[in-house]
Amino acid sequence: MPKLDAALIDALGEPMPELEQLSAANQKKLAADLATAHQAHDAFLKESMDNALEHIPRLLRGTVKKILGL
Repeated sequence: MPKLDAALIDALGEPMPELEQLSAANQKKLAADLATAHQAHDAFLKESMDNALEHIPRLLRGTVKKILGL
């Protein structure tokens, strides 16, 4: 039984012993799929935030971004 792949632990944020039952190849695929999903999610959130900020007057956007930590 293989140990958890380090990339999978990074993608999950914490180890999940249940996933040790997966083969090493499946763990690597799952880690890659999770990384891709996280990137897509981050891009979607960034786009959503940019769209939301379009409702704020242009002169205030920089200040609002600072307040929100963007």
